[in-house]
Amino acid sequence: MTPFVNSIETRYNGCMTEAEEIRKEQAIAAGEEDIAAYLHDPSPKVIRALLENRRLSEEDVLIIVQRKNLPPDILEKIFKDKRWAESYPVRLALARNPRSPLSVSLSIARYLRIFDLEEITRSHFIPLVFRRKVEMIVKEQVPTMPLGNKKTLARKAAGGVLLKLLQDADAEVVKLCLNNPHITEGHLFKVINHKDTRAEMILMIAEHPNWSSRSLIRFSLARNAHTPLSRSAGFLSEMKIMDLRELYADPSVPVTIKPFIHRELWGRGEEPKKKVLEEQVFEIDEEEIAEIEAEETMPEIVDEEGQEE
Repeated sequence: MTPFVNSIETRYNGCMTEAEEIRKEQAIAAGEEDIAAYLHDPSPKVIRALLENRRLSEEDVLIIVQRKNLPPDILEKIFKDKRWAESYPVRLALARNPRSPLSVSLSIARYLRIFDLEEITRSHFIPLVFRRKVEMIVKEQVPTMPLGNKKTLARKAAGGVLLKLLQDADAEVVKLCLNNPHITEGHLFKVINHKDTRAEMILMIAEHPNWSSRSLIRFSLARNAHTPLSRSAGFLSEMKIMDLRELYADPSVPVTIKPFIHRELWGRGEEPKKKVLEEQVFEIDEEEIAEIEAEETMPEIVDEEGQEE
């Protein structure tokens, strides 16, 4: 015969058993040695009661805050508790918890350390809207950030933060960004095609052993006026015919590279459309061609610590 169990209605779990009500009362009065027994209690009601216990320590609260199965109001209750207002670990744990209300997370974000903020931008467990807000905070700090911090971020940053660091005037910061495991062709495509990207940056991409071998990057570099002509001309032999045709027909492509595109197409048995040839005539003497084909070694960018470019 099934024994009768008293139950109490609650807003979260439909009904609260008598045993649950007992745990709630015990959690409020639990001593320091007994609190651990209630930190992982499945009942939100018991956890709310536990938070009223004055014997609760910072370590205990951290265990609660790191739980991902609690209602947002419990996390907000911890945020508003004056006992934890000065606790950086508790505040950081609240910001990292995907269940924290957005208002709570945003209130905390402005007071977090830069590397903790950057880590949040890379966490796919945290809501996108909050990650985007944090990303904006980090990007705002990049221009006035110490060089050492920039270099550290350049090694591991992602998304918008990485794009911001790619625009830095320090060559070492840019080099670290180019070797960052989170960087993608999409990032560099945006950088190469941005009108304000510096010539030094374009040269570094064009000389990078990894990125300069990618077809999309080569195509983008060939369209950029800052790419050394010897580099652009060297990319053409590896391009597809359809890409060569598009480059030749594109009026934004530098005039200096057009004869080399034409010659590459001609060498593959392809002749550009007559209307394209009639619009512009590109001439270059044999001596200039010989110099470019020699592919003389380009001077390396000198990285002087702290020097502005």
